[in-house]
Amino acid sequence: MVLDLLGEAVAANPVLTAILVVMIALLLGAYLFVRRILVSAKEGYRAGQSER
Repeated sequence: MVLDLLGEAVAANPVLTAILVVMIALLLGAYLFVRRILVSAKEGYRAGQSER
C-alpha cells in the first residue's frame, strides 16, 4: 500500500524525485566528509599529545 503510493508519487513527479535523491546524497556526502575531518583532527590531536 505504501509502496503503491510511493510508486505513484515517483511516476507523477520524476524530476522532483531526482532532485530529492541528489539532495539527500549531497547531505550524506557532506556529513561523511565533515565526520572524517573531525575524526582525523581528533586523532592528530591525540598523537600530538602522546609525543610530548
